[in-house]
Amino acid sequence: MLHCPIKKYVLLLLSIFLLTNRSTAGGDIFPIGARQAGMGRTSVAITDFWNIQNNQAGIALIDKYSAGIYYESRFLINRLSTKDVAVVVPTGIGVLGATFNYFGYELYNEMKIGLVYARSFSPWFRMGLQLDYLITTLGDNYGSTGNVTFELGIQSDVAKNLTIGAWVYNPIQVKLADYNNEKIPAIFRLGLSWQILKGFIANVEAEKNTNIAPILVRAGLEYGFNGKFFIRGGFSTQQEIFSMGFGMKIKFLRFDISAVMHQTLGFSPQSSLIVQF
Repeated sequence: MLHCPIKKYVLLLLSIFLLTNRSTAGGDIFPIGARQAGMGRTSVAITDFWNIQNNQAGIALIDKYSAGIYYESRFLINRLSTKDVAVVVPTGIGVLGATFNYFGYELYNEMKIGLVYARSFSPWFRMGLQLDYLITTLGDNYGSTGNVTFELGIQSDVAKNLTIGAWVYNPIQVKLADYNNEKIPAIFRLGLSWQILKGFIANVEAEKNTNIAPILVRAGLEYGFNGKFFIRGGFSTQQEIFSMGFGMKIKFLRFDISAVMHQTLGFSPQSSLIVQF
């Protein structure tokens, strides 16, 4: 068993490695929500509560007060987990929302606080904007940094059963630190969602991160039974090679679980719960 100080620094080094794997600082880049994770982390073109984090245009059609919690254990290491809470409030002039995201533990953590506004501008077009305050903290008296940025998303129903979505995070690439002129990367996603049959949808999307050369491609499927039970699967062209998940919706509750497989580091399980009033 590792001596306590050594264990702390091993965890710190692993956190830094995972930060590199996440390809950003001061903000999470993975789509939030166990439903999305089960479909290969595809998210940009669907209408869903957790699009409050993934593509804010995707909450513009929500007509009920909603709240949700999400948890992901990265590679089954609780200290390197992601926790998220969010609320959505429909109004007469659009949909308002607030989110809080936390990744890490006491030696290294990232927090993101977001305020969201989304609105439908026609039966087939909607847009959403999120203002973010990002806090990155390095423990043992190294201090923390704070940054302000934004996210912007759009969705368009180009056909009865086909939706296209686009989303950008931090297009202004705010500076994280003066050392080496380090900046938080910009992230762009473009994708589509096709309802093949009632209850059966297929998603595909591409992601470009300004800190990573290759374009990431994701794809996923979901099949629902009577609108109450769901099975999901997906894959990615990068290190997260496949995923699977299940969901259940009963009256005002929706519960989803999933797991994403990394080709070298193993499984990352996710779970989320949504309540609508």
